[in-house]
Amino acid sequence: MTVNVSITWQDEDVLQSLNKALKPVSEFTDILSGKNYVTASSLLPVLHLIKEDTLAPSDEDGQLTANLKAGIISILDEKYGALPEASRQLMRKATFLDPRYRGDHDPHVEETKKMIEELAVILGRRAQSAQSAQPTREGGETEEETTGVEPQVKRKKTLASLLKRKAGTATANLTIPEKVVTELADYAQDSPINTEQDPLVWWKDNESRFPFLAKVAKKYLCVCATSCASERVFSTMGNIVTPTRSHLKPEKVNMLSFLAKNM
Repeated sequence: MTVNVSITWQDEDVLQSLNKALKPVSEFTDILSGKNYVTASSLLPVLHLIKEDTLAPSDEDGQLTANLKAGIISILDEKYGALPEASRQLMRKATFLDPRYRGDHDPHVEETKKMIEELAVILGRRAQSAQSAQPTREGGETEEETTGVEPQVKRKKTLASLLKRKAGTATANLTIPEKVVTELADYAQDSPINTEQDPLVWWKDNESRFPFLAKVAKKYLCVCATSCASERVFSTMGNIVTPTRSHLKPEKVNMLSFLAKNM
């Protein structure tokens, strides 16, 4: 028995209204579900763009489209308004540490900078303690003395080398908190980079300029905005551990899942 289903003009209007309201949001969803690029830092800018531009009321919207847009914005406000404070802080820190945004759309950016400053000081002191705990050569010998390599020939000093040494000496005399404050000020004054650039590449190129902030950036920019990446791993594991392969040891499962996701 065949059933003929015909679409009326009212159905077409409903579908067009749904498409007009939902299609732009689905594009953001697809982008934020990626795992091969930074996403956590884009949550605040994307939310602002969705509410202020993508789903903003328009004179061309029909009643159904306008209601859908208002409903989506209401759900987003409710969902993100109910987030734990730790999750909100993570979003704000990641946005500030992304050189594409540097704290855009963060109403509490000064508070965010203070939290990043405290964490950068903690990580810097840990790194300093680990470095000072490394064993020194017996007898305090220098590398040249232990390897037998003769020191390089002394070169004539230039004005640039003197100025560089003077600047380096002034920075070396600062405490870790003072260095972090200086880095934060310099970083905040830089202009945001192009939104098409990779923030991780930028931090790799500028790690020598901001060594303390770079440690914090690595901590937060690696966070995924959604759970899609972990759900994909669970799906892969489900294809590996099947009823006919239920006796695989955990080590084997880990190896097979690693190969499946990296080959």
